[in-house]
Formats: sequence, C-alpha cells, structure tokens
Amino acid sequence: MNLENNFLTFFLACKYRFKNLKGEKLQRYQENRLKKIVDYSVKNSPFFKRYYSNYNINDVFNLPTVNKHIMMENLSEYNTVGFTKEELINFCLEVERSRDFSKRYKKYNVAMSSGTSGNKGIVITSPKEERYLKAAFFARFPFPRTLKLNIAFILRVSTPAFNINKFGQKLTHFSLLDPLEEIVENLNSLQPNILSAPPSMLNLLADEYSEGKLCIKPKKIISYAEILYPDIRKKVEETFGIRIDEIYQASEGPIAMTCKHGSLHINEDLLVLQTLNEDGSPTEKGELCHKLIVSDLYKTSQPIIRFELNDMIRIRAEKCTCGSGFRIIDEIVGRTDDLLIGVNSSTGQVHYIFPDYIRRAIISSSEQVIEYQAIQTSKNRLEISIQLSKDKDEFQNIKSVIKRAVEQVFKTYNCEIPDVTVKISQSQLHPVSKKLIRIQRKFSIA
Repeated sequence: MNLENNFLTFFLACKYRFKNLKGEKLQRYQENRLKKIVDYSVKNSPFFKRYYSNYNINDVFNLPTVNKHIMMENLSEYNTVGFTKEELINFCLEVERSRDFSKRYKKYNVAMSSGTSGNKGIVITSPKEERYLKAAFFARFPFPRTLKLNIAFILRVSTPAFNINKFGQKLTHFSLLDPLEEIVENLNSLQPNILSAPPSMLNLLADEYSEGKLCIKPKKIISYAEILYPDIRKKVEETFGIRIDEIYQASEGPIAMTCKHGSLHINEDLLVLQTLNEDGSPTEKGELCHKLIVSDLYKTSQPIIRFELNDMIRIRAEKCTCGSGFRIIDEIVGRTDDLLIGVNSSTGQVHYIFPDYIRRAIISSSEQVIEYQAIQTSKNRLEISIQLSKDKDEFQNIKSVIKRAVEQVFKTYNCEIPDVTVKISQSQLHPVSKKLIRIQRKFSIA
C-alpha cells in the first residue's frame, strides 16, 4: 500500500517534517519531491511534455513559469486525468445553477475558483489529494490535544473536500450565502469549539456575540480567504477572548498556517514558495516581495509547478520560538492588482500606493467607523464607503476628516490628488467569492 494514501501516515509525517526539516535537509526534500512531480507531469500531461521539451527537467527551479491564464487556456492538456476543459466548465456551471455543491465529477472534486485576481479558474482535486490536505490541516494547526474537534467552517460553497468526520473530529460547513440570522441560529445549535470564517464574517459575528445573539464559546478562531487587518483582529480577539489563527491559501493550495506560538509558517513540506522583486530577483527576508512562484509538492491531478501569483508578502527575518525551520510570513499586503495608483505631480509617472496607508487614513478618522471599503475606479477617482456605529449626524465631520487624510497620503507620495468621495453605504462583496476586499483598484495600469 502506498503510505502517502493513508490519512494517519500523512498526518504523522506532516508533524515530523514541521519539527525536523530545515536547512539543507529541507532543500533536498523539496528538490526531490519537485523532481517527482515534474517527471510525473511530463509523462501524464501533454501540456507539460510540450512546455518543457526544450528544458532540462532536472533543473526544476529554473523551468519556465506558468500562470492561471496559461493553465486555463490549455486546461484539457494541462490536467493529468484526461478531463476536457469543456466538460469541466459545464460541470461547474451546472453545480452553480443547481447550488448542489456536494456533487463530484467522476470521483474528483472539481470547483470553480472565485477569480478575485480577475481570472476564474478550475480546481481539480483527487481523493488522494483531499486526504493529504485534510491530514495536513489537522497536523499543522495547534488544536487542543484533548479536545474532540467540532469545527464550523463558513465558506462560499461546500464541496466534498471540506467534509471531515474522522476519529471523532467533525467539520460542518456553513454557506456565506445564507442570511446572517440563519448562520447565527445554526452556530448556536451546533455549538462549535472551533470557528473558521473570513475576517469580514468574523467581524459580523463579533457584533452578534456582543449583542447577545450569538451564544458560542469557541476554543479557537481561524481566519482565512481575506486579509486579516489589525483592527479586525483586535476587535474579534477582544470580543471572544482568544487569539485568531490564520490560513493563508490561494486556489492553488494552502500556503501557510499558524503554529502554536502564533506565527504564520509557510507549508514548506507541501510546496516551494519563492518570493521575487519586480525585476524577478529573489527578495531577502524582511523585504516586501512583488510576486510569488509556487510549486505544489504533492498535487498531480492538476500540477502546480512554478505557478505565478501576484500576492505581496513579507518574510520575517527571525525564526519562530516554536523551533520549526519553516519560514514565517510576517505580513500579507495583498495582490499587486489591488495596489492603488497615483500619478507623480512632477513627472507624470505611475506610483504605487500601498493599501495600508489608505486603511489607516480611514480607520483613524473616527471610532464610529466600523466598516469601510475604498475602490479606485480610475487614476483620478477614489470612492470610499463607510458604516458608522452611532448617530449619522457626525457623518459630515467624519467625511471631511477621511477626505483630508486620504488626500494627504497622495500628497506624501507627491502624487496628483484624485477626486475622493465618501458615502455611507454597505461594502461591496466580490460577486462570486463573496469576499470583502476593502482596498481595491478596478482598472489596469495600461
């Protein structure tokens, strides 16, 4: 029997690797695993056989990169299980129409990714891949040892890959599409000891808890899918009285998870993550990267080999006190696509403005601002929506403070000041993923 197919074996292996793989030992492990994936892909995927035909496939860290556009354009030949792009898309559209997300396609879990980066994708997961992902999830997270886990996972959709009921551990899915009142009612009925949801939902649940409507006592809270901003972290942690742990995940796989010491460790035994500057050179620890290159070390149904992501992260220079040699993500800034754009007043050149400056300008304007969103629709227009906790009579004053603070950010960058509008309005969720992207740009630079 192939031991990698065994849930318990992979669970124990994940625990061992997290503690013991470091330095040259980790590098050899990653290189050997990646060579196996590349070799399998060349033999079983017509796309990769053609794509790597002029390259030394043993030089795995210098093979040409791929991205979501390339993958989707060549999906029929890209996957190794013989599915055509047309049949996969038709299946996903039928699932979306029927809202029956429990369906599998020929034993495989097939789902349409949210496309928050601008491009929708198809994600194929084999039963074997599901087992190792579930095993890694339970192995990597610092769950209380004696606690039988009763996890509430709030997602846009449920798929068979998210259903877990092993060794007395249970995971129950709730849909983000359900009304908040229904979610609260179901949580009260389930009484989960682990609560996992996007930060925007955790923010709402904290309000429901404070108002006495949500009556649960989670032992652990897990944030995923959206950037966990410091203000939301502080509010949720103070409301429930426990630390928030994180999952940093893209459609292409789980990139990082929080350890028992609260550090967000890259899953170095499951993937290779390279951080690059704008010119393609490697970033040093402590520097903000502008691109990620991800290679999944176990996924074979739809290989992820040197896959480009536009996420911007910062790797911590210091090691974690937990003793693991896996690198730590110190900061997740977001996607380069969501950096705001300023035009230099003197040269006319484009200048990137980091979301955190806009976020701070908004939340520091008044304690009454409980929710916000800033959408740049063009180089000269920025639309800000806010929600207030108290009497809206103060809106005009708060509006003026926000407008001046945001304009000052552009002045600090020596950029032309855009037309900044501020209104009281609900934030816009992404139409497919239902994620809340607080700071975003809705136009390309070109």
